[in-house]
Amino acid sequence: MRGAWAAGVLAFLHERGQNQYDLVYAASSGACSAAYFVAGMWEPGLTIWREHAGQCVRKMNVLRRKPVMDLAYLVDYLFKQRFPLSIEAIQKVPTRFYIVLTDCHTGAPVYFLACDDRIFNALRATSSMALATRGFDYVDGHPYADGGVSDPIPIQRALNDGATHITLVLTHSADSRFTARPRFLGRLAYPQFPAVGTAWTSREHLTLNAALDLAKNPPEGVRIRVFSPLKPMRLGALTDAKERIQAAVCSGREEAMEQSYAPQKCWNQDG
Repeated sequence: MRGAWAAGVLAFLHERGQNQYDLVYAASSGACSAAYFVAGMWEPGLTIWREHAGQCVRKMNVLRRKPVMDLAYLVDYLFKQRFPLSIEAIQKVPTRFYIVLTDCHTGAPVYFLACDDRIFNALRATSSMALATRGFDYVDGHPYADGGVSDPIPIQRALNDGATHITLVLTHSADSRFTARPRFLGRLAYPQFPAVGTAWTSREHLTLNAALDLAKNPPEGVRIRVFSPLKPMRLGALTDAKERIQAAVCSGREEAMEQSYAPQKCWNQDG
């Protein structure tokens, strides 16, 4: 649910007409927001966050031994029926939109080009939170986990693809540093796929920290604009309180506006 803040940032970019990108990469809840952003359907995307996102959390399911995060409600109902994500709109824009997934057999990142109705399977897979869902889903018959496990901030991939002007939206401070999780959590969250469990507990923090270092010290000729929360958020991964989610969306928009005028944060000050 911390992705609500990032949704506010994307709302700000959309309002300012900064919604045309050659490449977009996103994982986890960010991929859901990015899909509506790329499709030019930003109002429905915001409505999902403001009015319905909290309903995806089913905390009582813990007692029923069912997933706490209801991906069927999120993807099959909200994305397909209530606020249909237009595949045609995504196909018409020049933007190449990549959803980051984690291969369950290898623990390596996979960059899925979202250009047809398989996007819904990819969104289910990348939104498959460890412990809150079964942890994976299938795309073309292959199991994938949350892309945030293997490449949560895919700056290096963007550089490999030739990006020189990058906008980075974080849901934590750019100065954050992460540590390893206990290994037993990996075995608990991914009993069928030990490679993913190892990636989540032993490598994710290293990948995160390396990407944050790269954002602060990009290669020569590369400019990176960073948006990150300026103050602590009253949100956790499974917050279901509508007012807190709405406040995070508003905060993301307001703090993006504030950061957009900070010279050290912007690479496009001349427009």
